[in-house]
Amino acid sequence: MALSTSDFARGAVVYQQGFQSVQTPLVAKYVRYFAPGARLGGQRLLSVASIVDLFDDAGTTSLAFDAVRAAFNSPAGRQVIAKQFIQEITASTKGKLKVKSVAFGRVVTLTAGQGSFRLVMKIRTNVGPVEVGIVGIVVDRAIGLLALDGFPRRHVPAAMAVLGAQKLAQHFQVAFMIRNITPPTVAGTPALGSTLTANRGSWAGGPSSFTYQWNRCDAAGANCTAIAGAVSQTYVPGTADAGTRLTVTVTATNSVSSIPISSAATAPVA
Repeated sequence: MALSTSDFARGAVVYQQGFQSVQTPLVAKYVRYFAPGARLGGQRLLSVASIVDLFDDAGTTSLAFDAVRAAFNSPAGRQVIAKQFIQEITASTKGKLKVKSVAFGRVVTLTAGQGSFRLVMKIRTNVGPVEVGIVGIVVDRAIGLLALDGFPRRHVPAAMAVLGAQKLAQHFQVAFMIRNITPPTVAGTPALGSTLTANRGSWAGGPSSFTYQWNRCDAAGANCTAIAGAVSQTYVPGTADAGTRLTVTVTATNSVSSIPISSAATAPVA
């Protein structure tokens, strides 16, 4: 979900990337750095850092995103953030840039994703001021942070940060679009009084919840209709099911998408 070279004009180069160690509630953290010269919105950048944090659930992600945004607004949080960016800029320029001071602009709300913001960090260096456009974005269980480092004495326009947020949002939306890999199946013997169990199948796109609906079909396995109240993962056929075939519809859902997929019909209920 991090930015890729295809998000920039031709010639962008990744100079460092990979997963980093995490602690709960983080599930994964991926960092990708782009070498000097990457062009976004027609402007060359000193470097670009694209960081993605994945969490266990959407609620925790939302709380974490609020905490990140609050950190950009607090003096203590800004000190920590400034130190991190100073280290990144020093590494990307191989020590050629020496930082003298750091100042932050105000946090501005954007409309990309399910929540996003931008701000500008201004860094005084030995070769002139450096502007960094910072973007934060949240979608479902992922937080993206994007740092767009301008060359010394070059302005980083707000439009570039907005473009970066939009590109991150596109990556996140695609990543959380639910897709079925293998359809649901029904385990058990289709007989009166015998318990059937729905296997939900396998899915991509990070579903956060699953619901079940059992259906009654004709003897050919067609013309299926939902069975009222049969919404658990298990179902016990009753007298109304005798001679019919059964299916189960599994609906996978997250905050971005929701898809129902039905199993193949069972043999006739005996």
